[in-house]
Amino acid sequence: MISDPSPIGLPFLDTLAASASPADRHLWLRIAADCLIALPAGAPRRQAALAAAQSALTEADEATRSAFARRLAPYPAAADALAAVAALGGEAALVALAEAVTLPRERIAAAAEGDAAQARAVARRADLDGALIARLSEREEIEVGIALAQNRRAPIDASRFAALARRAKARMAEAGDRRLADALLERMPATIEQAALFFEAGPVHRGRIVAAAQRATLGRRDPVGPDGGEFARVAARLERDAMAGEWAHFEVELADAFGCDAALAARIAGDVSGEPLAVALAALYAPNDATVRILAARDLLDGGQYRRIAALARLKDALSPAAARLTMAAMIGAPQPVQARRRPQYDPTAAATPSRPAAARSGEPTPAAMRRRRAFALAAGARGGDPRG
Repeated sequence: MISDPSPIGLPFLDTLAASASPADRHLWLRIAADCLIALPAGAPRRQAALAAAQSALTEADEATRSAFARRLAPYPAAADALAAVAALGGEAALVALAEAVTLPRERIAAAAEGDAAQARAVARRADLDGALIARLSEREEIEVGIALAQNRRAPIDASRFAALARRAKARMAEAGDRRLADALLERMPATIEQAALFFEAGPVHRGRIVAAAQRATLGRRDPVGPDGGEFARVAARLERDAMAGEWAHFEVELADAFGCDAALAARIAGDVSGEPLAVALAALYAPNDATVRILAARDLLDGGQYRRIAALARLKDALSPAAARLTMAAMIGAPQPVQARRRPQYDPTAAATPSRPAAARSGEPTPAAMRRRRAFALAAGARGGDPRG
């Protein structure tokens, strides 16, 4: 720091301020910013430095103004200078809105309700609370949601994350836009909630999600257990369907086991990576050899490239049944109520599948299926503590 902290009256600095070079003016404003930080509020020299800086800012380009705002943003003593920057508008005002520590809560809340540019700037702040996050996540502009998801300091809770994940999937389906999904998947550390985007995730992100589920279950008693052999019976029926090539029946069994709709079960079975199906089978306590046979059978159906078998190598270290159930619970949302489920319709004259109980063939849930739904609901609710896992 220079011995006389005011830039006023020093010929060399005055020359920089009046220079036609943007680099010279940028340097002068950087020195002026240091003076504004160092001098006490109300000091005459500080007032002179502020007035000189305001004058220089009116002639500065947007990049220089933004750099000036970013330099002052962490300092409470620079509130007056930041207000001067904000009054000029433009990108520098948004920098102040996004980073200034001195902004009152009312000003931030008003900006969150303002235009998209202001809301996006607020979404980048480090001091967001639950109410601000809720408001920002409800904005229609996708860029605001992306900025919020990219802000790793924003404490997005499980319910808000789920809402953003639903929006990300809808955005992908409607416009092929992955930006929100990718921003949510890039949040670190990985959390169970990211399993809502399991199908949109690549192998690296899927591995992180399953590892997060494994961490969440460490040291905790398994609240479900093997269910008296019921999971084993389900896994055996799935294996028989797979080996017989009865994939329609396989998908119905899978949907029944997790209380999800048939379309999601078909997607789990059909994903060429094999990772969703490997997780589902682990959640059902399927033995390793049965899992290999099921994945290999599906690989053969799709041309025999055996990509699904490789999923076991990628996920095996984190595929405990408890972690897999936690991942499945997030992947499918919550187990659906019986009355809300839509079951596929088949030819009523066709022969029944011997391996399936009559109640399940008629569309009514079996007692075992009801127990499994309760088990997965319990697994989803047994995490306790921090909802982010």
